[in-house]
Amino acid sequence: MPQRSQRARKKKITCIFNLNSERIIIDYMERWASHGRQNRNPFVELSKIIPHSPKQIYQHWWNKLDPRLCLVSNEPFSNEEKGYIYSWVEDYLSSNKKTIPWKTLQSKMEEEFRRFRSRNDIKNIWYSRERRLARQAANILDPLLFGMDQPLQESN
Repeated sequence: MPQRSQRARKKKITCIFNLNSERIIIDYMERWASHGRQNRNPFVELSKIIPHSPKQIYQHWWNKLDPRLCLVSNEPFSNEEKGYIYSWVEDYLSSNKKTIPWKTLQSKMEEEFRRFRSRNDIKNIWYSRERRLARQAANILDPLLFGMDQPLQESN
């Protein structure tokens, strides 16, 4: 039996930011922006001040704290925004088999709708639709829905 890697055995640690840490991040980012963004990676510097990794701080900033964000909790996605996400991702996937560039879609949506949405919120819209469509497809293919106890057999 192959040995599970140490990484696979680690439990997922949730990253909870307290109000003090959030205030430190917001204040630091405001100073960083007002001083011409001299430091290339402010999240590394912040990780020396608060007990979170640069990646955790980066994601928390871009998905919760950035003052430009229009969060779903304050203003839900419109049907036009959802349609834009669906068509943009479908077009992208039809011509590329790579991972979806959520950052690019985020900026395109800001240009189109004048709202800066978090990447997580945009991803949630796309993946919730994918799950819904997969469930619908599974229900259509389920033979029990057709009143059959067994799958159809081919006739000769």
